[in-house]
Amino acid sequence: MRPGLVAFPKPPEEYIAFAVQHGASHLEIDLFGPDQWLERFHSARVRELRRLVQQAGLTCSFHTPYVLNLADYLPYIRARAVEYVTHLLRIAGEADALWVTVHPGYGIGIPTLDWVRSKALDSLRRSLDFLLPFAEKLKVPLALENVSPSPPGSEIIFLLDSPEEMAQVLNKASSPYLKVCLDVGHAVVSGDLREFLRVCKDRLVGAHIHDNDGKDDLHLVPGQGVINWQQVLSEFLNAGFNGVLNIEVYDDTDKAKGLCFLKRLIGEITGSIS
Repeated sequence: MRPGLVAFPKPPEEYIAFAVQHGASHLEIDLFGPDQWLERFHSARVRELRRLVQQAGLTCSFHTPYVLNLADYLPYIRARAVEYVTHLLRIAGEADALWVTVHPGYGIGIPTLDWVRSKALDSLRRSLDFLLPFAEKLKVPLALENVSPSPPGSEIIFLLDSPEEMAQVLNKASSPYLKVCLDVGHAVVSGDLREFLRVCKDRLVGAHIHDNDGKDDLHLVPGQGVINWQQVLSEFLNAGFNGVLNIEVYDDTDKAKGLCFLKRLIGEITGSIS
């Protein structure tokens, strides 16, 4: 396992030296902030970013904005979201990125109506049916991220908030280019990290690392919440995972603290096994 970080809110170019300084080996470039809006990744910038990342001995991936909805009910709106991811896959290919992380999306409606979730899941599958052949052509995997459950009574129904639903989507997709980026904090709030790992282990390309109180998605520095990180990393190893663990916190000081914590723990876990 190797440590990485989610590069935001500053431009990813500003995190390259930061990553090297703090012992990270991977950048996941989050496109939510204005400096990372999709249209700002013109060809010259992507080429230079690839050069800088490789020169620093790093690898990279991309992360779509979490508000992007691949499960939108309206075909016209959903088509624009699919177009966005298609464009990002091209950019990722030019940047030699290892994968593109996407949130699965959400339905909106009265939460007691089962068809709200069912229709959103069907819309997500339609989006994946279009995107996966394109991902295969570019040889850039698309990694679904699990999310935290919606608050009780919310009219926004988040998809893939349970291992069962993640398994349902993965089992219906035959493409080897559909992968998973497992968000540990979200899985803990959902209540079943171990089952998420069991479902996803054969498709797991990376993970998001942040802490919480076991109830809400707080994105705390690892070690500042209730998550037993020694147990988490041991379970990743037991699942055969040896990929990237990306610290996903907002403040740069917290990123540095998280990387320090993660590097120490990886050393302890792998040292005790060897």
